[in-house]
Amino acid sequence: MSILPVYTAIVFGLCLSLITRAARSEAITRTEARASYALFAGFALWVGIVTVLGLQGLHVRWMQDIPLLWQALVPMVIWQTAFLIWPRLQQGILKSGAATPAWMLALIQTLRIGALGGIAKGLSGDIQSSYVFWIGIPDFLFGLSAPLMAWLLWRGQVSARALILWNLIGFGLIVLPTFAVMLYWMREPGFAFIFEFPMVLAPSIVVSLFVSLNLLQAWLAFQSLPKGGTEAPITEK
Repeated sequence: MSILPVYTAIVFGLCLSLITRAARSEAITRTEARASYALFAGFALWVGIVTVLGLQGLHVRWMQDIPLLWQALVPMVIWQTAFLIWPRLQQGILKSGAATPAWMLALIQTLRIGALGGIAKGLSGDIQSSYVFWIGIPDFLFGLSAPLMAWLLWRGQVSARALILWNLIGFGLIVLPTFAVMLYWMREPGFAFIFEFPMVLAPSIVVSLFVSLNLLQAWLAFQSLPKGGTEAPITEK
């Protein structure tokens, strides 16, 4: 029995808690909070759709007709489009991120050690695709680095540029090897595992949330860079 649905709920809940925390501290207005919650309501609806399609086996069936891991793109398109057309949402998410200690945002990435489950299945032969190694191992190692990064941030020993680089690595180690050679993965025997339910929840929402948090923290760190003078380590309020 897969624990991925529970894992998905945990990641989803942690992201929601950042908004709730910001709202309770009045770092965001009620309007901004409602807009932010609306985004996650949209994500929840998407997860419901993914689940229904998965239970009917349609993700695997459509794999031959749509040679792309399109499920991973949907949540990215949802929040990027919402950001562009809904200023309250944009402010709500950015302010929620700014109100969250940098070490806390980094620590959430620790959950990426969950990639170990796919790696173990690949080693045991339950998954026949090398995708779990080429993407899973770097993802797992990034998750292992998160507690150290969180500790260094808590101690004020990380510069904004270092934090930007760390988050861009976390974003790129999944996105680039997945989509740059997507045609290879789609033709690889065994890659259908990622379209099976509940595994399809990983690219459909879990990974998208992780890399979105990477982009959010990288942007916040970029915004903290001084216009001139010497860069100081990131410190918590």
